[in-house]
Amino acid sequence: MNSQRLRLLFFFACLLLLPAHEALAELVVVVNARSGVAVMTRNEIINIFFGRYRQFFNGVDAQPVDLVDSHADRARFYSALVGKDLSDVNAYWSRQVFSGRMQPPPRVANPDEVMKWVSAHPGGIGFVDLVKADARVRVVYEFKP
Repeated sequence: MNSQRLRLLFFFACLLLLPAHEALAELVVVVNARSGVAVMTRNEIINIFFGRYRQFFNGVDAQPVDLVDSHADRARFYSALVGKDLSDVNAYWSRQVFSGRMQPPPRVANPDEVMKWVSAHPGGIGFVDLVKADARVRVVYEFKP
């Protein structure tokens, strides 16, 4: 083999070693396409996912959905959104539930179920990888790398 072929082979071998899911995945916040919401601020998303807002700006009841702790995107989402790890987020919700103030968003097992939830609820809001978003939802916020 000539040196150019070896370099090319080495290059592709190195690409295979990169964590492709982490490198290519871009988390986005999505809402039901019929919700009337086109864009949201980071603060609005924080307030909905932490139960401080119960409606979108247009009066539609917000119905957030979350992923289970074991799904890596949940940790990535809260880290990007508020700079907290899951133990902090779970502690927050434990305090809210214990005090009787509010319940956390329901949790589903994977992004496909997030998409089903958001598209089935008029005020549905969730987070998925950008590649998962389709015509059933509208991307209202993108986390910049």
